[in-house]
Amino acid sequence: MRDDFPIVKLKEKRDIPLKAGHPWIFSNAIANSIKAKAGALVKVVSNKEEFLGIGMWNPAMSIRVRMLARQSGISPCPEFFAGQFTRLEQIKKKFLPPLTSGYRLVHGDADCLPGLIVDCYEDVFVFQIHTLGMDQFRAMIIEGLQRAFSPSAIVERSDVESRRAEGLKDFPVGVRFGKVDSFIKFKECGHLFYADILKGQKTGFFLDQRGTRIKIAQLAKGMSVLNLFSYSGASSVYAVCAGAKGVISVDSSAPALELARKNFALNSIDLLNDNRFEFIEEDVFDLLASGKLASREFNLIICDPPPFTKSKANISAALKMYTRLNMQCLSLLKKDGILITSSCSGSLTAEDFRDTLRLSSGQAKQEVRVIECLGQPFDHTDKLSFPEGRYLKTLILEVTGTC
Repeated sequence: MRDDFPIVKLKEKRDIPLKAGHPWIFSNAIANSIKAKAGALVKVVSNKEEFLGIGMWNPAMSIRVRMLARQSGISPCPEFFAGQFTRLEQIKKKFLPPLTSGYRLVHGDADCLPGLIVDCYEDVFVFQIHTLGMDQFRAMIIEGLQRAFSPSAIVERSDVESRRAEGLKDFPVGVRFGKVDSFIKFKECGHLFYADILKGQKTGFFLDQRGTRIKIAQLAKGMSVLNLFSYSGASSVYAVCAGAKGVISVDSSAPALELARKNFALNSIDLLNDNRFEFIEEDVFDLLASGKLASREFNLIICDPPPFTKSKANISAALKMYTRLNMQCLSLLKKDGILITSSCSGSLTAEDFRDTLRLSSGQAKQEVRVIECLGQPFDHTDKLSFPEGRYLKTLILEVTGTC
Protein backbone atom coordinates (compact mmCIF):
# COMPACT_ATOMS: atom_id res chain seq x y z
CA MET A 1 0.00 0.00 0.00
CA ARG A 2 1.27 3.46 -0.89
CA ASP A 3 1.91 6.09 1.74
CA ASP A 4 4.00 8.62 -0.19
CA PHE A 5 1.23 11.02 -1.14
CA PRO A 6 1.71 14.82 -1.09
CA ILE A 7 1.09 16.19 2.39
CA VAL A 8 -1.70 18.66 3.27
CA LYS A 9 -1.00 20.28 6.61
CA LEU A 10 -3.87 21.95 8.45
CA LYS A 11 -3.82 25.16 10.42
CA GLU A 12 -4.07 25.01 14.17
CA LYS A 13 -7.40 23.60 15.47
CA ARG A 14 -8.67 22.95 11.93
CA ASP A 15 -8.34 19.21 12.58
CA ILE A 16 -11.23 19.22 15.08
CA PRO A 17 -14.06 18.93 12.49
CA LEU A 18 -12.17 16.14 10.71
CA LYS A 19 -11.79 14.18 13.94
CA ALA A 20 -15.56 14.43 14.44
CA GLY A 21 -16.08 12.93 10.97
CA HIS A 22 -16.49 15.95 8.70
CA PRO A 23 -15.39 14.88 5.20
CA TRP A 24 -14.23 18.21 3.73
CA ILE A 25 -11.21 20.46 4.05
CA PHE A 26 -11.68 24.02 2.77
CA SER A 27 -8.91 26.10 1.22
CA ASN A 28 -8.67 28.45 4.22
CA ALA A 29 -7.90 25.55 6.57
CA ILE A 30 -4.64 24.58 4.83
CA ALA A 31 -1.31 25.81 6.21
CA ASN A 32 1.13 24.76 3.48
CA SER A 33 1.43 24.97 -0.30
CA ILE A 34 0.81 21.71 -2.18
CA LYS A 35 2.14 20.59 -5.52
CA ALA A 36 -0.30 17.97 -6.72
CA LYS A 37 -2.42 17.39 -9.82
CA ALA A 38 -6.17 17.84 -9.58
CA GLY A 39 -7.71 14.55 -8.49
CA ALA A 40 -4.52 13.30 -6.82
CA LEU A 41 -4.58 11.54 -3.47
CA VAL A 42 -3.02 13.49 -0.58
CA LYS A 43 -2.10 12.70 3.00
CA VAL A 44 -3.70 15.02 5.57
CA VAL A 45 -1.95 15.86 8.83
CA SER A 46 -2.71 18.21 11.69
CA ASN A 47 -0.67 21.28 12.57
CA LYS A 48 1.23 18.99 14.95
CA GLU A 49 1.95 16.44 12.17
CA GLU A 50 -0.68 13.97 13.43
CA PHE A 51 -1.96 11.70 10.63
CA LEU A 52 -5.64 12.38 9.88
CA GLY A 53 -6.33 10.45 6.71
CA ILE A 54 -6.15 10.21 2.92
CA GLY A 55 -8.17 12.54 0.71
CA MET A 56 -8.74 13.60 -2.89
CA TRP A 57 -7.25 16.95 -3.97
CA ASN A 58 -8.85 19.57 -6.23
CA PRO A 59 -7.12 22.99 -6.25
CA ALA A 60 -9.89 24.52 -8.39
CA MET A 61 -12.56 24.09 -5.70
CA SER A 62 -13.08 25.83 -2.36
CA ILE A 63 -13.41 22.30 -0.98
CA ARG A 64 -9.76 21.47 -1.53
CA VAL A 65 -9.79 17.96 -0.07
CA ARG A 66 -12.53 15.34 0.23
CA MET A 67 -11.63 12.63 2.72
CA LEU A 68 -11.52 9.07 1.42
CA ALA A 69 -10.01 7.10 4.32
CA ARG A 70 -8.96 7.71 7.90
CA GLN A 71 -6.42 4.88 8.01
CA SER A 72 -2.84 5.00 6.75
CA GLY A 73 -1.61 2.72 3.97
CA ILE A 74 -4.78 3.13 1.89
CA SER A 75 -4.53 2.98 -1.89
CA PRO A 76 -7.77 2.69 -3.91
CA CYS A 77 -8.16 -0.64 -5.69
CA PRO A 78 -11.08 -3.00 -6.44
CA GLU A 79 -10.58 -4.72 -3.07
CA PHE A 80 -10.81 -1.37 -1.25
CA PHE A 81 -14.11 -0.49 -2.93
CA ALA A 82 -15.52 -4.00 -2.48
CA GLY A 83 -14.71 -3.80 1.23
CA GLN A 84 -16.39 -0.41 1.57
CA PHE A 85 -19.49 -1.62 -0.31
CA THR A 86 -19.77 -4.74 1.88
CA ARG A 87 -19.37 -2.65 5.04
CA LEU A 88 -22.12 -0.24 3.97
CA GLU A 89 -24.47 -3.07 2.97
CA GLN A 90 -24.17 -4.58 6.44
CA ILE A 91 -24.84 -1.22 8.08
CA LYS A 92 -27.84 -0.30 5.98
CA LYS A 93 -29.67 -3.55 5.38
CA LYS A 94 -30.31 -4.09 9.09
CA PHE A 95 -32.46 -0.93 9.18
CA LEU A 96 -34.42 -1.52 5.98
CA PRO A 97 -38.17 -2.07 6.37
CA PRO A 98 -39.41 -5.61 5.67
CA LEU A 99 -40.08 -6.54 2.03
CA THR A 100 -37.78 -3.81 0.71
CA SER A 101 -35.16 -4.42 -2.00
CA GLY A 102 -34.45 -0.85 -3.13
CA TYR A 103 -32.10 1.34 -1.09
CA ARG A 104 -29.09 3.65 -1.27
CA LEU A 105 -25.87 1.73 -0.71
CA VAL A 106 -23.47 4.71 -0.98
CA HIS A 107 -24.39 8.31 -0.17
CA GLY A 108 -21.25 10.12 -1.26
CA ASP A 109 -19.13 12.06 1.23
CA ALA A 110 -21.30 11.09 4.20
CA ASP A 111 -20.47 7.42 3.55
CA CYS A 112 -16.71 8.05 3.17
CA LEU A 113 -16.80 7.65 -0.62
CA PRO A 114 -16.85 11.30 -1.75
CA GLY A 115 -18.61 12.04 -5.00
CA LEU A 116 -20.00 8.51 -5.38
CA ILE A 117 -23.67 7.53 -5.27
CA VAL A 118 -24.74 3.87 -5.54
CA ASP A 119 -28.36 2.74 -5.45
CA CYS A 120 -29.47 -0.89 -5.32
CA TYR A 121 -32.62 -2.22 -7.02
CA GLU A 122 -32.87 -5.96 -6.31
CA ASP A 123 -29.59 -7.23 -7.81
CA VAL A 124 -29.01 -4.28 -10.16
CA PHE A 125 -26.74 -1.42 -9.07
CA VAL A 126 -26.86 2.12 -10.44
CA PHE A 127 -23.99 4.50 -9.70
CA GLN A 128 -23.18 8.16 -10.24
CA ILE A 129 -19.80 9.89 -10.05
CA HIS A 130 -19.92 13.58 -9.13
CA THR A 131 -16.31 14.56 -8.46
CA LEU A 132 -12.98 14.72 -10.25
CA GLY A 133 -11.20 12.64 -7.62
CA MET A 134 -13.68 9.75 -7.81
CA ASP A 135 -13.96 9.89 -11.61
CA GLN A 136 -10.55 8.25 -12.05
CA PHE A 137 -11.68 5.16 -10.12
CA ARG A 138 -14.61 4.17 -12.39
CA ALA A 139 -13.18 0.78 -13.38
CA MET A 140 -12.33 -0.03 -9.75
CA ILE A 141 -15.86 0.88 -8.62
CA ILE A 142 -17.41 -1.42 -11.21
CA GLU A 143 -15.08 -4.29 -10.31
CA GLY A 144 -15.66 -3.63 -6.61
CA LEU A 145 -19.43 -3.95 -7.06
CA GLN A 146 -18.95 -7.20 -8.98
CA ARG A 147 -16.72 -8.65 -6.27
CA ALA A 148 -18.99 -7.61 -3.42
CA PHE A 149 -22.39 -8.58 -4.84
CA SER A 150 -22.15 -10.57 -8.12
CA PRO A 151 -24.91 -8.35 -9.56
CA SER A 152 -26.92 -9.10 -12.69
CA ALA A 153 -26.16 -5.61 -14.03
CA ILE A 154 -24.38 -2.35 -13.23
CA VAL A 155 -25.57 0.94 -14.77
CA GLU A 156 -23.89 4.35 -14.71
CA ARG A 157 -25.93 7.57 -14.50
CA SER A 158 -23.17 10.20 -14.30
CA ASP A 159 -25.33 12.69 -16.21
CA VAL A 160 -25.47 15.13 -13.29
CA GLU A 161 -25.01 18.90 -13.26
CA SER A 162 -22.64 18.84 -10.28
CA ARG A 163 -19.89 17.31 -12.45
CA ARG A 164 -19.49 20.58 -14.35
CA ALA A 165 -18.40 22.47 -11.23
CA GLU A 166 -15.62 19.89 -10.88
CA GLY A 167 -14.49 20.45 -14.47
CA LEU A 168 -16.04 17.21 -15.68
CA LYS A 169 -18.35 16.56 -18.61
CA ASP A 170 -21.50 14.44 -18.45
CA PHE A 171 -20.54 10.81 -18.88
CA PRO A 172 -22.72 8.76 -21.25
CA VAL A 173 -25.50 6.84 -19.51
CA GLY A 174 -25.03 3.15 -20.07
CA VAL A 175 -24.85 -0.41 -18.86
CA ARG A 176 -21.31 -1.03 -17.59
CA PHE A 177 -21.85 -4.70 -16.76
CA GLY A 178 -24.48 -7.30 -17.65
CA LYS A 179 -27.70 -6.69 -19.55
CA VAL A 180 -30.70 -4.69 -18.46
CA ASP A 181 -33.90 -3.18 -19.84
CA SER A 182 -34.81 0.35 -18.82
CA PHE A 183 -37.23 -0.75 -16.09
CA ILE A 184 -36.14 -2.72 -13.03
CA LYS A 185 -38.80 -4.11 -10.69
CA PHE A 186 -38.14 -3.93 -6.95
CA LYS A 187 -40.00 -3.92 -3.63
CA GLU A 188 -40.54 -1.21 -1.04
CA CYS A 189 -42.47 -2.10 2.12
CA GLY A 190 -44.22 -4.84 0.17
CA HIS A 191 -45.28 -2.57 -2.71
CA LEU A 192 -43.89 -3.20 -6.19
CA PHE A 193 -42.34 -0.46 -8.31
CA TYR A 194 -40.45 0.02 -11.54
CA ALA A 195 -37.26 2.10 -11.49
CA ASP A 196 -36.50 3.68 -14.87
CA ILE A 197 -32.75 3.35 -14.40
CA LEU A 198 -31.66 4.45 -17.89
CA LYS A 199 -33.96 7.41 -18.56
CA GLY A 200 -35.68 8.28 -15.29
CA GLN A 201 -34.90 11.01 -12.79
CA LYS A 202 -31.98 10.53 -10.36
CA THR A 203 -31.09 6.82 -10.59
CA GLY A 204 -34.63 5.90 -11.66
CA PHE A 205 -36.64 6.33 -8.45
CA PHE A 206 -36.90 8.69 -5.47
CA LEU A 207 -35.63 6.30 -2.82
CA ASP A 208 -35.12 9.15 -0.34
CA GLN A 209 -38.87 9.66 0.17
CA ARG A 210 -39.47 6.19 1.60
CA GLY A 211 -40.19 7.59 5.08
CA THR A 212 -42.70 10.08 3.70
CA ARG A 213 -44.49 7.35 1.79
CA ILE A 214 -44.76 5.26 4.96
CA LYS A 215 -46.43 8.26 6.66
CA ILE A 216 -48.77 8.68 3.70
CA ALA A 217 -49.91 5.09 4.16
CA GLN A 218 -50.72 5.86 7.80
CA LEU A 219 -52.77 8.95 6.92
CA ALA A 220 -54.48 8.25 3.59
CA LYS A 221 -57.35 5.94 4.53
CA GLY A 222 -60.65 7.51 3.48
CA MET A 223 -58.88 10.64 2.18
CA SER A 224 -59.25 12.48 -1.13
CA VAL A 225 -55.60 12.85 -2.13
CA LEU A 226 -53.85 15.28 -4.48
CA ASN A 227 -50.28 14.24 -5.32
CA LEU A 228 -48.33 17.09 -6.94
CA PHE A 229 -45.06 16.48 -8.81
CA SER A 230 -46.06 12.83 -8.64
CA TYR A 231 -43.34 11.49 -10.99
CA SER A 232 -43.78 7.69 -11.11
CA GLY A 233 -46.71 7.70 -8.70
CA ALA A 234 -45.08 5.94 -5.74
CA SER A 235 -46.83 8.12 -3.15
CA SER A 236 -50.11 7.64 -5.01
CA VAL A 237 -49.70 3.86 -4.89
CA TYR A 238 -49.14 3.99 -1.12
CA ALA A 239 -52.26 6.16 -0.71
CA VAL A 240 -54.44 3.88 -2.83
CA CYS A 241 -53.23 0.73 -1.08
CA ALA A 242 -53.91 2.37 2.29
CA GLY A 243 -57.57 2.93 1.35
CA ALA A 244 -57.69 6.48 -0.04
CA LYS A 245 -61.11 7.52 -1.31
CA GLY A 246 -59.58 9.05 -4.45
CA VAL A 247 -56.16 10.02 -5.76
CA ILE A 248 -55.18 12.60 -8.37
CA SER A 249 -51.56 12.42 -9.61
CA VAL A 250 -50.17 15.53 -11.31
CA ASP A 251 -46.93 15.78 -13.29
CA SER A 252 -45.77 17.72 -16.36
CA SER A 253 -44.07 14.62 -17.82
CA ALA A 254 -46.11 12.19 -19.91
CA PRO A 255 -43.49 9.41 -19.56
CA ALA A 256 -43.57 9.84 -15.77
CA LEU A 257 -47.34 9.47 -15.68
CA GLU A 258 -47.16 6.44 -17.96
CA LEU A 259 -44.68 4.91 -15.51
CA ALA A 260 -47.10 5.77 -12.69
CA ARG A 261 -49.83 3.82 -14.48
CA LYS A 262 -47.46 0.87 -14.78
CA ASN A 263 -46.76 1.07 -11.05
CA PHE A 264 -50.50 1.09 -10.33
CA ALA A 265 -50.88 -2.05 -12.44
CA LEU A 266 -47.94 -3.72 -10.67
CA ASN A 267 -49.86 -3.32 -7.41
CA SER A 268 -53.12 -4.70 -8.86
CA ILE A 269 -54.87 -1.33 -8.91
CA ASP A 270 -57.59 -1.45 -11.57
CA LEU A 271 -57.51 1.76 -13.61
CA LEU A 272 -59.95 0.54 -16.27
CA ASN A 273 -62.92 -0.07 -13.98
CA ASP A 274 -62.21 2.31 -11.11
CA ASN A 275 -62.74 6.06 -11.70
CA ARG A 276 -61.40 7.12 -8.28
CA PHE A 277 -57.92 7.58 -9.69
CA GLU A 278 -56.93 10.35 -12.10
CA PHE A 279 -53.71 11.41 -13.84
CA ILE A 280 -53.21 15.00 -14.96
CA GLU A 281 -50.39 15.97 -17.30
CA GLU A 282 -49.82 19.66 -16.58
CA ASP A 283 -47.33 22.02 -15.01
CA VAL A 284 -48.20 22.13 -11.31
CA PHE A 285 -47.81 25.91 -11.01
CA ASP A 286 -50.05 26.47 -14.05
CA LEU A 287 -52.66 24.05 -12.72
CA LEU A 288 -52.79 25.65 -9.29
CA ALA A 289 -52.93 29.17 -10.76
CA SER A 290 -55.73 28.22 -13.16
CA GLY A 291 -58.26 27.57 -10.39
CA LYS A 292 -59.29 24.25 -11.96
CA LEU A 293 -58.93 22.49 -8.62
CA ALA A 294 -60.76 25.10 -6.56
CA SER A 295 -64.07 23.23 -6.73
CA ARG A 296 -62.52 19.92 -5.70
CA GLU A 297 -62.24 18.87 -2.06
CA PHE A 298 -58.98 17.38 -0.82
CA ASN A 299 -58.21 16.02 2.64
CA LEU A 300 -54.56 15.27 1.90
CA ILE A 301 -52.15 17.09 -0.44
CA ILE A 302 -48.64 15.79 -1.17
CA CYS A 303 -46.23 18.38 -2.53
CA ASP A 304 -42.71 17.19 -3.40
CA PRO A 305 -41.26 19.61 -5.99
CA PRO A 306 -37.82 19.45 -7.61
CA PRO A 307 -35.13 21.64 -6.00
CA PHE A 308 -35.81 25.30 -6.73
CA THR A 309 -32.18 26.16 -6.03
CA LYS A 310 -28.90 24.27 -5.80
CA SER A 311 -26.88 27.19 -4.46
CA LYS A 312 -27.24 30.01 -1.96
CA ALA A 313 -27.00 32.53 -4.82
CA ASN A 314 -30.62 31.83 -5.83
CA ILE A 315 -32.04 31.34 -2.35
CA SER A 316 -34.28 34.43 -2.40
CA ALA A 317 -36.10 33.37 -5.58
CA ALA A 318 -36.43 29.82 -4.26
CA LEU A 319 -38.00 31.01 -1.02
CA LYS A 320 -40.62 32.93 -2.96
CA MET A 321 -41.44 29.86 -5.06
CA TYR A 322 -41.82 27.62 -2.00
CA THR A 323 -43.99 30.24 -0.31
CA ARG A 324 -46.31 30.64 -3.29
CA LEU A 325 -46.57 26.90 -3.94
CA ASN A 326 -47.43 25.99 -0.37
CA MET A 327 -49.84 28.92 -0.06
CA GLN A 328 -51.75 27.52 -3.04
CA CYS A 329 -51.77 24.04 -1.51
CA LEU A 330 -53.02 25.27 1.88
CA SER A 331 -55.74 27.30 0.17
CA LEU A 332 -57.20 24.08 -1.24
CA LEU A 333 -57.49 22.42 2.18
CA LYS A 334 -60.35 22.81 4.62
CA LYS A 335 -60.21 22.36 8.40
CA ASP A 336 -58.49 19.10 9.41
CA GLY A 337 -56.89 18.82 5.96
CA ILE A 338 -53.27 17.66 5.83
CA LEU A 339 -50.40 18.99 3.72
CA ILE A 340 -47.27 16.86 3.34
CA THR A 341 -44.70 19.19 1.83
CA SER A 342 -41.03 18.69 1.04
CA SER A 343 -37.91 20.55 -0.01
CA CYS A 344 -34.84 18.78 -1.39
CA SER A 345 -32.89 22.03 -1.86
CA GLY A 346 -29.72 21.45 0.16
CA SER A 347 -28.90 25.17 0.39
CA LEU A 348 -32.27 25.79 2.09
CA THR A 349 -32.11 25.09 5.83
CA ALA A 350 -34.87 23.45 7.82
CA GLU A 351 -35.57 26.78 9.52
CA ASP A 352 -35.68 28.57 6.15
CA PHE A 353 -38.24 26.05 4.94
CA ARG A 354 -40.32 26.37 8.09
CA ASP A 355 -40.31 30.15 7.68
CA THR A 356 -41.63 29.87 4.11
CA LEU A 357 -44.45 27.67 5.37
CA ARG A 358 -45.29 30.18 8.08
CA LEU A 359 -45.62 32.85 5.37
CA SER A 360 -47.61 30.46 3.19
CA SER A 361 -50.13 29.81 5.95
CA GLY A 362 -50.54 33.53 6.52
CA GLN A 363 -51.11 34.25 2.84
CA ALA A 364 -53.58 31.36 2.63
CA LYS A 365 -55.33 32.65 5.78
CA GLN A 366 -55.00 29.20 7.30
CA GLU A 367 -53.87 28.34 10.80
CA VAL A 368 -51.82 25.15 10.78
CA ARG A 369 -49.96 22.98 13.25
CA VAL A 370 -46.97 20.77 12.67
CA ILE A 371 -47.76 17.07 12.98
CA GLU A 372 -44.28 15.80 12.20
CA CYS A 373 -40.92 16.77 10.68
CA LEU A 374 -39.03 14.25 8.57
CA GLY A 375 -35.54 14.26 7.09
CA GLN A 376 -33.72 11.98 4.71
CA PRO A 377 -33.84 8.27 5.54
CA PHE A 378 -30.95 6.46 7.22
CA ASP A 379 -29.58 5.03 3.96
CA HIS A 380 -29.09 8.61 2.69
CA THR A 381 -26.64 9.04 5.54
CA ASP A 382 -27.00 12.14 7.73
CA LYS A 383 -23.82 12.53 9.76
CA LEU A 384 -24.05 14.70 12.85
CA SER A 385 -20.65 16.19 11.99
CA PHE A 386 -21.67 17.01 8.41
CA PRO A 387 -24.66 19.38 8.36
CA GLU A 388 -23.87 20.31 4.75
CA GLY A 389 -25.00 16.81 3.76
CA ARG A 390 -28.48 17.32 5.18
CA TYR A 391 -30.79 18.20 2.30
CA LEU A 392 -34.27 16.65 2.54
CA LYS A 393 -36.90 18.35 4.68
CA THR A 394 -40.53 17.24 4.94
CA LEU A 395 -43.22 18.75 7.17
CA ILE A 396 -46.61 17.23 7.80
CA LEU A 397 -49.06 20.04 8.55
CA GLU A 398 -52.70 20.02 9.63
CA VAL A 399 -55.09 22.90 8.95
CA THR A 400 -56.72 23.72 12.30
CA GLY A 401 -58.82 26.75 11.47
CA THR A 402 -58.83 29.48 14.09
CA CYS A 403 -58.36 29.07 17.86
